[in-house]
Amino acid sequence: MAESLNTTLGVLEIGILISGVLFGVVTTQVYIYHKNFPKDSLWLQLGLVDGMWLLELGHTICIFHAIYFYTVTNYGDPKALLVAPVTLGIAVVLHGLTTILVQAYFTYRIYRFSAKPYLIPIFSTILMFAQLLAVTTLSAEAVKVAQISLGLYLEKWEWLLLTTLWLRVAADLTISSSLVFFLYQQRNNAYKSTVLVVDRLIRWTIETGVVTSMLGIILVIAYLTAKENFAWLALFMVLPKVFSNTLLANMNSRASLRTAQTSVEVSGASGPISNRSRTLATGLAVSVHTEMDTFDVSRGGNWTVDSVDKKYESV
Repeated sequence: MAESLNTTLGVLEIGILISGVLFGVVTTQVYIYHKNFPKDSLWLQLGLVDGMWLLELGHTICIFHAIYFYTVTNYGDPKALLVAPVTLGIAVVLHGLTTILVQAYFTYRIYRFSAKPYLIPIFSTILMFAQLLAVTTLSAEAVKVAQISLGLYLEKWEWLLLTTLWLRVAADLTISSSLVFFLYQQRNNAYKSTVLVVDRLIRWTIETGVVTSMLGIILVIAYLTAKENFAWLALFMVLPKVFSNTLLANMNSRASLRTAQTSVEVSGASGPISNRSRTLATGLAVSVHTEMDTFDVSRGGNWTVDSVDKKYESV
């Protein structure tokens, strides 16, 4: 019995506690974001960042209620592990919405890089809508069936659960590989002194993309190889917090680029740029900040030096 609890309730409790810690990190990053970027558009501040934080708050409340259900309400009753409280079904919905929100943001970034006919953004959007449909179905059935029998629920909807997980991995890999591809294209056309900046962006994209993709793959493997324990469910509790922290780290990274002493060569001369009229022809759709000025880069346009991050203010 003790061994069974270690691999079920014990593992689940660890996953939920880690998720709670990561929610604290999300909250800290949201605070840092609002402090450093008060001029970003309201859509970014309220719709994306604050909206995502509210989803994470709801998810955290739901999963903590679930562990309370197992460890307090049904203390000493191992049969309780055979069912799932309704809050777990709600957590699945919030989990899916958080993931799709993050993927939608990065898909928009790909759109900013892409040229017509926008095949990659369209493909990524299709994957997101497929996830949304699958998550909605899983959540509705979880509320109805899982409260009666978690085993029956997994037996009936295992195929859809696995489909959802693979769709997420496919979307993550598509997004991260596309961003790296487009950044690498711009690297080949960039001035020598800007290559280091682009390399840094590529490294960040690879690191964040690998983390979410690998966790998704590990989750699938854990489910397929040991579905009788709750290791996969523990990972499932942690994943949305990883997605949220990935997005916020991406957005807050602008501050570190802003404070970096970046020098750009212009017409053979190198040094910090302070003349706002200078432009460098390129199509990179990112924003690179220096301590003195901001390089605002838009799709198909130029590098312009401006004191305000207009791209994020106008999104």
